[in-house]
Amino acid sequence: MEAKKFFYLAGLPRTGSTVLGEILNQNDHIHVSPASPLSEIVSEVLAKWRTNTVTLKAYQHPEQLPNVWRGVRQGMYQHRQEPIIIDKSWAWHMNDAIDSTRRILGEEMKVICTVDDVAACLASFIMRIRANPDYVSYIDDYLRQQRKELSDANRCIALMDPAIGTSVGWCYENLKQTWQGKNRNNLLLIERADLVRDPETVLERIYAFLEIPELAQWGDGQQHYFDRIEKEITENDGSAYGIPDLHQLGPKLRDRQWQAKDVLGNQLFFKYKRMEFWRPKKRNF
Repeated sequence: MEAKKFFYLAGLPRTGSTVLGEILNQNDHIHVSPASPLSEIVSEVLAKWRTNTVTLKAYQHPEQLPNVWRGVRQGMYQHRQEPIIIDKSWAWHMNDAIDSTRRILGEEMKVICTVDDVAACLASFIMRIRANPDYVSYIDDYLRQQRKELSDANRCIALMDPAIGTSVGWCYENLKQTWQGKNRNNLLLIERADLVRDPETVLERIYAFLEIPELAQWGDGQQHYFDRIEKEITENDGSAYGIPDLHQLGPKLRDRQWQAKDVLGNQLFFKYKRMEFWRPKKRNF
C-alpha cells in the first residue's frame, strides 16, 4: 500500500479549525482528523528513546527510530483510504515537533494554524461555560483546586496560563515562539475572519502551501460547499473538557453573532486586546 502524505492542523483554540477541517474533508482525497493523540504518542516514543535504557543500549539497530515514527503515523490512519492526512493537534506548531521531524525524519512539516483575536478566543470559552451550568469545565475544576473564585476574570487568567496544557495561553506562547523563530515558514496562519469572508481564497492558499492539487484539479467533479457543512465525527466534549458542544458546527459558514467586548466586558476585553503578534503593527503618526 502506498504511504500516505502527512500534514498538520494546529493554531489557537476556538478559531475555526473544526469548520476548516470539515470543509477540507469535502475533498475525498483528504482526511482531516478531529483532535488526535498522534502527537502525544510520538512524543512518548521519542522521550522513551532518549532515556537510553539498558534495553535500548543493547539494541543493535538504534537507527530504526525514523521507521518506528513512520510506522506509528501510518498505523494510526491505516483505516483511512485517503492518500492525504491532516492530523489535528495543538502541539504540532511547537518548535520541538518541527525540529524533531526535520532531524529524525528529514521532513519539513507543513502546519496549518487557525488564529483569531485572543479576546475572542477567551470570550468563546466563557460563553460555552456559561451556557452549561450543570457541567464543571476543566477550567473551573482547575480554579476549584486552586481555591479561587469562579469568575470570568479568573477563568481568563487560567485560560491564558501557559502552564496549563492545551489552554489558549499554552497554544499562544508556543505559536509565538515558532512564528518569531527559524521555523516560521513551516506555518500557514489562517485568520478566522478570512475563512468566513473569503473561503475560496483561503482554500487556494492552503492547497498552494501543502503543494497538492486543488479540488477541481483532481478531475472527479468534486467541489467545496460552504452552506452544506457536515461533521464527520462528533467529539464527547462534555466528558473530555466539561464543556459540551465545543466543536459543534452549523451547516453554513458564517461570522459570529456576538462581540468579544460584550461577552467579556470592557476591563477584560482591553486587557487581552491587541495580543495578535502575527499581525503587522499599526503605526501612529
